[in-house]
Amino acid sequence: MRIPPVSAHATSVPGSNASRFRATSLALALMVVIAACGDTPSLKGAVRNPPLQVAQVSLPGPDGQDVAMRAAPGGLLLAYFGYTSCPDVCPTTMADISRALTDLEPGLAERVTVAMVTVDPERDTLERLDDYLSHFFSRRIPLRTDDSARLADAAAAFGVQWEIEDHQPGEAYAVAHTALTYVIDDTGTVRVEWPFGFSSEDMAADMESLLEEAQS
Repeated sequence: MRIPPVSAHATSVPGSNASRFRATSLALALMVVIAACGDTPSLKGAVRNPPLQVAQVSLPGPDGQDVAMRAAPGGLLLAYFGYTSCPDVCPTTMADISRALTDLEPGLAERVTVAMVTVDPERDTLERLDDYLSHFFSRRIPLRTDDSARLADAAAAFGVQWEIEDHQPGEAYAVAHTALTYVIDDTGTVRVEWPFGFSSEDMAADMESLLEEAQS
């Protein structure tokens, strides 16, 4: 299975750099394509062969404690790279995931945690990110680092790309980023990936399949 070009987006902002940045964002969207995907009949999303292994990736979470990119035993961790000022793609994705979780039986939904990594640490504090996620999820982990190299390493492990528009302090600016949700099991293996616009019904079906597999 091959995913179409991954969505990237930029918030429209006034100024001479906006058109150039939107063109760059479009190029980014066309570049970020998942290749080497295999067909897995039991899952609706994209499955890589071999899958991404991200257990070694960790980022600071609440209270400054490092959080590893792997689920709790028998559970799933849904990881997403985005930012709270996003006007459309990020909140839509969060709402779709939230809807999918409500479609699961409560016992299954309780085994799923959502982690969001901000690619905009200039504006996103951990508190702001946690407040943002609280509108969608009770089981959530905000992740943020000021260390640009560490963020870049974490993003590279997932194949995530992003770009922040050049700006002066205090100016509005746009952010373009990969818009995939990564479904990670308790070994740190990315089992399936959902592109922007993936239906909540198919998200729920994938989570149910993976959670039942973990329980068997």
